[in-house]
Amino acid sequence: MEKRKSINKKILKFGCLPISGILVIITVIGLLVDSNTDETLSDNQTANKNLMEEIPQAIAGKSNLGVLKMDANGQSIGKKTELTELRRLLAVDSLDIIEITYKLKGSYGDNIAKKIVYDKRTGRLKDIYTENNVIEDYTNVSPEGLKKFLEKGEKSFYSLENYTDAKYDFNNREMTIKAVGEQPEQSEWDGSVKAVEDFVKANANDASSIDFIEWSKVSPFGDYWVVRAKFKGSNALGGVMTENKWFYIQNNKVVKIKDIN
Repeated sequence: MEKRKSINKKILKFGCLPISGILVIITVIGLLVDSNTDETLSDNQTANKNLMEEIPQAIAGKSNLGVLKMDANGQSIGKKTELTELRRLLAVDSLDIIEITYKLKGSYGDNIAKKIVYDKRTGRLKDIYTENNVIEDYTNVSPEGLKKFLEKGEKSFYSLENYTDAKYDFNNREMTIKAVGEQPEQSEWDGSVKAVEDFVKANANDASSIDFIEWSKVSPFGDYWVVRAKFKGSNALGGVMTENKWFYIQNNKVVKIKDIN
């Protein structure tokens, strides 16, 4: 019996060693795995940080021109305009996005808030009436084409298509909400607008004597579509009078007019 007890103690003593060893090995492996995991996470975080630092951030150039004078065609005048400023900023190669804010004061309104936003990377140019977020949107406007447009002294972005593969879209979401209606159709032949022709002749002394001389481009303006028309006709005394007026249109009807002196 004593001999058997001695053998059992030895079995217990040495039998526990493998189990203890296994536990120690598991603990060490766990520590190594945790250490490697921490190092991996740290490496990933560093890699992500480096990646973010390598991604180029857009550089924007902003300019606020204040109030600019406007001519009878609704275009800014003076030595410094939104277009001269656009040309200046376009020459700065480091700029990705150009943003120019200004107000117009003149023939058909005061302090008309506007903004031009041009993204060189996407070739998108927005001509925005900021009060109601009406946007005239031009895509495919290359920096080279825009430079040529500005160098020629062009005044209207409608002419962009002559210098680059520009595509025009009118965003009238805000105007639709205000129920001003669709953009009035304008003749491609002579620029005439039927709603204005009908209005002038209906209010003329002699409708048959009315002769339209020139038209501006139909443009969005606040709650209206506006177009300038110059025309002549006979008055009540038989004399011929020449008129130059802005016509404000809602839902394809002239709702008010303004004389241009």
